[in-house]
Amino acid sequence: MRGKRTLLIIAVAAFVFSALLALPGCGDGETETDSKEPIKVGVVLSESGANEPLGKPERNSIELYVDRLNDAGGIDGHMIEVIIKDDQSDANKAQQAAVELLQQEEVVALIGSSGTGTTIAMKQEATKARVPMVTMAAGANIMDGDFTWIFRTPPTATEAGKKVLEYVSEELGVKRIALLYDTNAFGTDGKAVVESEAADYGLDVVVSEGYVTDESEEGMDTHLTNIMTADPEVVVVWGTNPGPAKIAKRMRDKGIDLPYVGSHGIANQAFIELAGDAANGVVFPAGKMLIFELILEPGSEEYEFIKDYSDAYFEEYGEHIDTFGGHGWDAITIIVEALKRAGTDVTPEELRDEIEATEGLVGTAGIFTYSPTDHNGLSPDDLTMVEIVDSKWEHYSK
Repeated sequence: MRGKRTLLIIAVAAFVFSALLALPGCGDGETETDSKEPIKVGVVLSESGANEPLGKPERNSIELYVDRLNDAGGIDGHMIEVIIKDDQSDANKAQQAAVELLQQEEVVALIGSSGTGTTIAMKQEATKARVPMVTMAAGANIMDGDFTWIFRTPPTATEAGKKVLEYVSEELGVKRIALLYDTNAFGTDGKAVVESEAADYGLDVVVSEGYVTDESEEGMDTHLTNIMTADPEVVVVWGTNPGPAKIAKRMRDKGIDLPYVGSHGIANQAFIELAGDAANGVVFPAGKMLIFELILEPGSEEYEFIKDYSDAYFEEYGEHIDTFGGHGWDAITIIVEALKRAGTDVTPEELRDEIEATEGLVGTAGIFTYSPTDHNGLSPDDLTMVEIVDSKWEHYSK
């Protein structure tokens, strides 16, 4: 009798132990955190095509941020899952990628894209799906029409254009501008700003010449010959690499000894690498991140935020941070901080409202404050002029 009772106790104990192992958080090292649903964020960027120099550091930065966050326990035990798609710098592919992320993955937010044209293509899908999207592109026209669901991390072409014109007028002290611009969405946006605002600074755009994104060096020679017939005093170049780097090299090789002022589209190491020695002397507007150690106070919140990003990025990838990677870091920071405030059980509509309530949030591009009428978040004070000296970024000083 006692033997049967012992066998029964053993059998019951084995059953209970097996049942416990089957429970969430028990057995095989599984924890309560492991059983919580991940929060999905969709990302579309340009890892190939013309905007590849922008997309690669953006991806690196987003993945690094999320890895660090998840290693620290995520948000209230929920991991952040980023699903990244390459739009190949093509607007149609960006739109299709956005559709897939919204409809198949049911992401709570979108980030993207690297370029203005691809971002505009995504905008309509995010707006239609009523899902918040944080952009990494700078074109002012992204905010044309309904921008209810769209938020931006970079400074706009308007802010950067005014900074350039102020520099040409007050620091260079010249009047006659030759404008070379990429005929894509980013370049034409900058062209519109420079041409419309120049007179307010006492400046005259004596010639505007457009080039295609993948223009050859021979084609750049033709454009430079055309603009020199207008007898300019400064050349303003509005585009992203590789075009601006080709222009710098051809100006040097042709002996064109005029100041070269770029846009914020060249605020990355790729410009220096592509242009080589011809990059030296080029001045352009950028966020303070590129030269934070020179112009920010050690110990300040902004300094320490950027330093943390810089140190982590270099340790992971063996490369220095640049403006475009910073846009990716800012985009995921904005979404994560909004999720922390709103809670993990949040709808896209609630998350949109929380992003719009962002105030005084330190980022790599500046201090972000959104409102119902302003989804750009930055001010001209967040920009500074940077000069390339001995293939390094320096704070411009007259």
